[in-house]
This record gives sequence, structure tokens and C-alpha cells, in this order.
Amino acid sequence: MSAELDLSPEVPEPTLLESLLYNGFFLGAIVQLLCILAVIKPTSNWYEQV
Repeated sequence: MSAELDLSPEVPEPTLLESLLYNGFFLGAIVQLLCILAVIKPTSNWYEQV
């Protein structure tokens, strides 16, 4: 048994579609968090200054 065993799994490179989906989910999550923050903490009372 002088031959070494290669136990590392061969993981294929992600396709373009998989990369777009992966990054799109993160971008969508960031947009959702920004929208939630905009609802929870509205901007200053700009309507009272007019």
C-alpha cells in the first residue's frame, strides 16, 4: 500500500447560473433588511418642516 489515497472530494466549479443565484440571494436579503429598517425607523420629520 505504497500508493497514497486521495480522500479530497472533487467539487465542481459553480456554473454561471449558480453564481448568479448565490449572489442574488445575498443581494435580495440586504435589500429586504434595508426595507425593514426603513419601515421601523422612518426618516426625520421632513413633513413637519415644510
